[in-house]
Amino acid sequence: MGEGKVFRVEDVPFVLLVEGAKSRLMMGERIMLSFIEMEPGMNFPLHSHNSEQMMVVLKGGVRQKLGDKVYDLKPGDVCIIPSNIVHGGEVSAEGCKAIDIFTPPRKDYIERAMK
Repeated sequence: MGEGKVFRVEDVPFVLLVEGAKSRLMMGERIMLSFIEMEPGMNFPLHSHNSEQMMVVLKGGVRQKLGDKVYDLKPGDVCIIPSNIVHGGEVSAEGCKAIDIFTPPRKDYIERAMK
């Protein structure tokens, strides 16, 4: 990274994460930002990863499953997802836009961004 870098979010191309969910991915050495957009009513599959994650809901909503608990997230909510916990979500009828923060950066997302 050297001296740093400045991006405009809309200049970063979308990457398909799963069917119905796309993201603009940016990363530093130890952190990754995902500007995610999820289609109305889509299900983000249950999964886990070794990165710690924080999700900030900007628009719309998602019913987020974290382990055995379920939370209805709306704009302004922040969800902290520890490493290796099974999670996924059902997106509301209006869709969902959020920022996901990962540390360390997710290797599978890096691979998708490099294609």
